[in-house]
Parts: sequence; structure tokens; C-alpha cells
Amino acid sequence: MNTPFLDEVYARVDFDRELVFKFFTVFSLFEYALKNTKFRKGNNEKVEADWELFAKEIHDHFDPSITPELQEAVNYLLAHPTKKQILSGKNLLFVESGIVHHQTIWLAMLINRTRNNLFHGGKFRYDRPRDPDLISHSLIILEIWAQLQPEVKEALRNA
Repeated sequence: MNTPFLDEVYARVDFDRELVFKFFTVFSLFEYALKNTKFRKGNNEKVEADWELFAKEIHDHFDPSITPELQEAVNYLLAHPTKKQILSGKNLLFVESGIVHHQTIWLAMLINRTRNNLFHGGKFRYDRPRDPDLISHSLIILEIWAQLQPEVKEALRNA
């Protein structure tokens, strides 16, 4: 494939390619599993993963204290929440957003926002030192969540 200009652009991006690829893959598979179980919403025009419904269902079974690594991941995301990208006039800005007081739903929103900020552009020049932490901690949480709901676990296994 001959893409010299894009190769040059890609070479300037200094993120951990393996970590980003793992997050992209795991997140995509997780959303696929949610949409292939009861954790979906939509109609004949559009379907999407229902992260809020999933978070509500696993909430009573999600215990961040089961491992120090999981507790650290949860604490990090709650203490350093991802920011939301907005358009202010002609400028893209990252701003704090309101906190959702249902911890598991809030974590699901933060993990989704990590993905959105990373893959929908504008993230490469914003807070890069924090990106590996956001991604790594999100993956730790998703690892536990993948095993808390039997249908989702099975859908992931069969993806």
C-alpha cells in the first residue's frame, strides 16, 4: 500500500501503538457483545450498545476492592475523569462535565469518553501523558466487567 503522506503523519504520532490497538480491539468486541445481548438500544435506523443498562445490571456485583489493581483503576478514573470535547465557536475544547452519581454508570461513561476522545479526533495534541493511564485503567475495569454478566461473557467468548 502506497500512502507516503499518511505514513509521514502516522510516524509523528507518539502514542503506545500496541496499547491503543488493544484498547480499540477490546472496546469494539465489548460493544459487539453488548449489542448481541440485551444491552442494546435502537431501531431499524440505528443500533448502539446500551452501556447504562449494562452498568445498572452489573452494579451490585461490581466490587472494585477485589484486587488492588482494580481499585487503583477505579480510583484513577474517578479522580481524573476524562473531559468532554465540545465546539466553542470555531474551536474544539475539552471541558469538565457533570459527574453521574451512580458509580458504575459514571465509569462506563468515562471509559466510553476515553474511546471517543481517542478515536474521534483531537486527542493527539491533548493530555497525551495521561492517555496510557486512561486506557490501561479502562482495560482493567473492562476485564472484570466482561466476566460479571454471563450473556456478555458468552458473547465475547464467541465474538
